Amino acid sequence: MVSIITCTMRNEYMENLFQNYERQLWGPKELIIILNSDDMEIALWKKRAKSFKNVSIYQKPSTVTLGACLNAGVRLAKYDYIAKFDDDDYYGAYYLTGIMQAFENTNADIVGKKTTFCYFENTGQLLIREPNYENRFVRGLKGPTIVFKKEVFKKVKFPHVNTREDSKFLKKCIRRGFKIYSTDKYNFTYCRRDFNQHTSLVSDRSIFKNSSLITTTDQFRGIVDRKMD
Repeated sequence: MVSIITCTMRNEYMENLFQNYERQLWGPKELIIILNSDDMEIALWKKRAKSFKNVSIYQKPSTVTLGACLNAGVRLAKYDYIAKFDDDDYYGAYYLTGIMQAFENTNADIVGKKTTFCYFENTGQLLIREPNYENRFVRGLKGPTIVFKKEVFKKVKFPHVNTREDSKFLKKCIRRGFKIYSTDKYNFTYCRRDFNQHTSLVSDRSIFKNSSLITTTDQFRGIVDRKMD
């Protein structure tokens, strides 16, 4: 049973967010959305949420940090596994299935992906970020792919910051002795748009430096999606 938590400040990714949740074949599942802005209309989100099962919408002021919003979401979660989803990336139908299989097959406390696909929407370029970190224990994961046992939260919380809250969270988890496992790269894609739209502040140049180009396409999903047993 998985509680998916998404924090957002952007109305324009509402449909992408709900589609990522609805697409997941794994269940039972729930979606907890934290609107991290005073300007967002929570009534609009609640109206859209009625079309989906097990979705809850909450709102925090803009002054509340992303880390604090994530912590609030975890406290509201009713299931034993917590999945952090970003609002603007792509999560394939078997994304959670693969993650939960890794929990079952390893002794990991935290599971996600360190090697991922990355898609540049303006150029159609599809890359693999940080190759060679698949199906192994690691010391870091891509932030949008972090899934952890809820019991981890008893000892480690997200720091009250707006950037790198995920990497700092994982570093604290390592110091506490929690095991982190990276699955394969499939069924998730980090979607890259304008640099200023991304909270991570990782530059395009930095991404290309640590990536390998696969192809140029306008249909990346057919490449990154992989069915799980």
